[in-house]
Amino acid sequence: MLYEIECDQFAETINGQRVPRGRIRFRPGLNTVLGDKQGENSIGKSTFLLAVDFCFGGGDYLDSEKIKNNVVKFVGNHVIKFAFKFGERIEYYSRSTLDPNHVSKCDENYNEIGDPISVNDFQDHLFAAYQIQTAQCSWRSLVGRFARIYGRHNYSEEFPLQYGKEPDADAIKALEQIYGVYDLVKEYEDFYKEKNKRKTVRTTATNLGEIVTVARTKKQVKDNTKEIEELEKKLEELLNSEDSSLAEKNTAQLDKAAEIKGQITVLKRRRTRFVSQLNAVKANLEEGLTPTSDDIQDLKEFFPDADIAKLETIEHFHKKMQTILTDEMSEEVERLEALIAESTKEMQRLEEEQRKLGVPTHVSKKFLDETVRLRSRINFLKMQNEGYDESQKLANETKDAKTRMEDARKSQLDTVQTIINQEMVRMNDFIYDGKQYAPEIKFSDAKNGNPKYTFGCEWNSGTGENYKNLIIFDLSVFKTTELPFIVHDSLIFKNIADLPIDKIMQLYVNSGKQVFISFDKHKAFTEYTAKTVYDTRVIELHSDGGELFGWSWAKKTENESGEVSSEDDGK
Repeated sequence: MLYEIECDQFAETINGQRVPRGRIRFRPGLNTVLGDKQGENSIGKSTFLLAVDFCFGGGDYLDSEKIKNNVVKFVGNHVIKFAFKFGERIEYYSRSTLDPNHVSKCDENYNEIGDPISVNDFQDHLFAAYQIQTAQCSWRSLVGRFARIYGRHNYSEEFPLQYGKEPDADAIKALEQIYGVYDLVKEYEDFYKEKNKRKTVRTTATNLGEIVTVARTKKQVKDNTKEIEELEKKLEELLNSEDSSLAEKNTAQLDKAAEIKGQITVLKRRRTRFVSQLNAVKANLEEGLTPTSDDIQDLKEFFPDADIAKLETIEHFHKKMQTILTDEMSEEVERLEALIAESTKEMQRLEEEQRKLGVPTHVSKKFLDETVRLRSRINFLKMQNEGYDESQKLANETKDAKTRMEDARKSQLDTVQTIINQEMVRMNDFIYDGKQYAPEIKFSDAKNGNPKYTFGCEWNSGTGENYKNLIIFDLSVFKTTELPFIVHDSLIFKNIADLPIDKIMQLYVNSGKQVFISFDKHKAFTEYTAKTVYDTRVIELHSDGGELFGWSWAKKTENESGEVSSEDDGK
């Protein structure tokens, strides 16, 4: 529990002198910030409640929209000192408005000890120190919604879960977390989101053409099926025309055989070229390419006037050249023979590899290529149809996951709704002796992923009744969860009748947990209410020096030039 709070700037002005208020102690149950009998505003009631929230790790003491920076603007930076009591252990801390993101550990005299810790770590510490077991949320998500203080925009009497401009779905999620039922919903939610993400990515990629192995429509599946039948018929005819045994071979085998067949064809062409070159070289070696003596004599019979002596001279030259080149041509013969042998050996290796695939070597490459083309097309079309089936399966699984998520959410919200409504009936019956209808909270549209809620009593919707309902709602959640404290500012009580106020005070006192309220004009209420808020007061504020800081900057004052000025701090 929050044990005490102290700030050097919290003071009273007595006879013109500011007197520090010292340590302000809290009790386990109701703690009242008591205003004066006139119900004066701008005396610091809301600011003090925000300071209490500041001790619990809140930030609106400085950042509340209606009073933003007014405290620091008019009072200056200051330190809030406070202590928590857990069992017999008291923990002392301080937190400065100059550095609100850190909290300092202190000794009992509020001397800082060690290095400051982050406000987030401090909040986590409070979560653990209060032994929160069920709630599935952060500390501030647990307590912040139920600290209803002017300026925080969370005191709508018709929308008790509202916090600022937060969507209904987020507010309802926070309530699920407070009641400890959200993790189960989240399991279904995460499963659905994963399925839906996969479905969306797959659909988008298919529509953009990034995935081509998925048919997009039922018509495409139908067209694919028709084309598959036609191609399979062509393939069957092709196989029967060449070698029906090849039908047993898979496409990869035939594709590899076609590749081998192509390599063999290249080798055959190369080997043929080498053989031709070898034959030419051998002809030069064995017979020569120059004319013989018999050739010259035959030429003389046809050309009597030919210069035979000159031709014989040329023939002699050729013979000498041939003798010179014989050695080189012999080397060329050896080189070509080696290349032919190498080509033959490689062809034989490839043919053996082809035979191991179960494809006869006599099968033509053209046949193999066509077989592979037909089979590849058939396989592609089948993959598209299977891809479509997979997409449909994923779509159905996503739809089923969404249904289960929605059912889980509805089931858990129904449970929360029943718990809260039953407790509100009990409290409302306590207030009115069972003679008036209780408010209800109802959740709807849980199955569309964007749940809504309504709150109130359809038989009575007056302003005072609605604010009474808001208090009953908070007290019901307070009693049925691990929520450690609630805060109700004076504006919530202004329109509520005396009888409900009396009973509400009893509910506060008997709650067994800390309740912080601010209250005005207590003597205008019943004796019980007046006595209760007076006896439970932790600080009493009034105008003319009894404000939280000993003065009010909301009142007009004369400055040094004699002009009149004013400020309104909204408290």
